[in-house]
Amino acid sequence: MNITGFLLMDHEGDEIEADAHGSNIAFLCFDCGHPVLASTLDEQRGSDEEHPSRCQGCGAGYFLDVRLHAEKLYIHML
Repeated sequence: MNITGFLLMDHEGDEIEADAHGSNIAFLCFDCGHPVLASTLDEQRGSDEEHPSRCQGCGAGYFLDVRLHAEKLYIHML
């Protein structure tokens, strides 16, 4: 799944600064500001609630919610 060019938002729908390329996205942890990497590929880190991407700074968990029809990606915090 290619998310390059998608609108990138937090769980509240506010646009955030992030770098999406191909099926990967890099963003800063909402709590501590440490870089976090997540993927939209099935069963990869960040792809869903069961496979969260963890911040290496504070341990916060994140998962992605991709809306293909609207070309939007929401980043949810566990």
